[in-house]
Amino acid sequence: MRKVIFIPLAILLLGAGGYYLWPKKSVPDQAAAPGMQQRTFTVQRGDLNAMVSATGKIQPIDQVEVKSKASGQIMVMPVEEGDLIEKGDLIARIDETDARNTYEQAVADLDVANATVAQTAGNVKRQEEMFKRGLLSEAEMDQVRLEEVRAKAQLVKAETEVATMDVRLKDSVVRSPISGVVLQKNVEAGQIISSGINSVSGGTLIATVARMDSMYVYAEVDEVDIGQVQIGQTAKVIPDAFPEEVFWGSVLRISPLAKVEQNVTTFNVTVIVSNASRKLKAGMNATVDLTVADKHGVLLIAKEALKDLREVRAQLLALNAADSSSGERRTGMPADSSRASRPARMADSGSMGNGQGGARFGLGDEMRISNGAAARKFVLVKSANGYHPRPVEIGVGNLDYAEVVSGLEEGETVVVFSSSRAAADRQAFMNRMRGMNSFGGFSGSGQRPSGR
Repeated sequence: MRKVIFIPLAILLLGAGGYYLWPKKSVPDQAAAPGMQQRTFTVQRGDLNAMVSATGKIQPIDQVEVKSKASGQIMVMPVEEGDLIEKGDLIARIDETDARNTYEQAVADLDVANATVAQTAGNVKRQEEMFKRGLLSEAEMDQVRLEEVRAKAQLVKAETEVATMDVRLKDSVVRSPISGVVLQKNVEAGQIISSGINSVSGGTLIATVARMDSMYVYAEVDEVDIGQVQIGQTAKVIPDAFPEEVFWGSVLRISPLAKVEQNVTTFNVTVIVSNASRKLKAGMNATVDLTVADKHGVLLIAKEALKDLREVRAQLLALNAADSSSGERRTGMPADSSRASRPARMADSGSMGNGQGGARFGLGDEMRISNGAAARKFVLVKSANGYHPRPVEIGVGNLDYAEVVSGLEEGETVVVFSSSRAAADRQAFMNRMRGMNSFGGFSGSGQRPSGR
């Protein structure tokens, strides 16, 4: 009976001893925080190219709708869509029968007016001789002179009519106002059109001609990025039709008026691009990359390392928690020593100096810094003495890297926490909850902020 009792007891003792004597599994770096992966990044110098991307529509610089000043039937139209034409080239010829008849009638009236003026001039000369001899009264002389004035007035009227009819006759010939490409041909020979100046509807559109040696790209830039765009910046245009080709241009205009569609606010940016190859066509869609920064030999830091003060504190707490669970500090100190020094490390989290002590920054200070200088961020610097939060000023950046203006030196190492997608969504939700909480909400570590 004793054997039956002692055997289970021995098994329990062996199991308990094995549990406590079995080596503990070390905590990997990614266990520093749930859903987070930790790595380090060394601050180094390099080239930084930052771009703002947008989509746009390609359109000609000069586009003219050609209409006729004359009405009538089109007799000749020698152009077709896509033709290259020069300024003054024939586009259409309208039936000029009525215009020519009217012109010739005006010329005949002018001849009569000239003859009348000559006749009245001779009559006035003869009547003046008779008036001097006393054979003609003064009233009769005035009547003769009046006839001469009337004849001269009729001559001026006839000359004006001839000039008008000559213009109307020439209007029956429609010529291109610019050099370019025929984009659209709207009528054919034999069709009757209405005048563009006498018709209430604005007249019949004959053709559309555009200059295509240079093109405009109308890009819609998001309001978040418009502050970085300036006139004269280099633009890289990649048409959807030629995804392997790049067309270079520059920013010409920035619209001062926003456009809102489906609650999305954008600004129209006009880019001018050369089209010497004639490959760009009117109406093409394109991707536009605007170079907002192109710097060489600047200090670079990974964008993922840049956090706000609350996030840095949360990361530091997560590192301390991981140190405690692993039984030793990441600086090589025992766990008890880590717990004993935790208040000092927590105090360090409020010391946001430049690595040499510096001033203390609380959450309120961070908000003031953020409002005063949007480029102020915080990083977690790794050194031989552990981890230390530090404020840094950043300049321009792209999706991966940012320029370090001050706060870090070349060769220093910072901690980068990369969130999983689920953790990022959860953090975004917590950030929204904090923004809705009038008392400041919860910190990234799940604890209320200390208020310092």
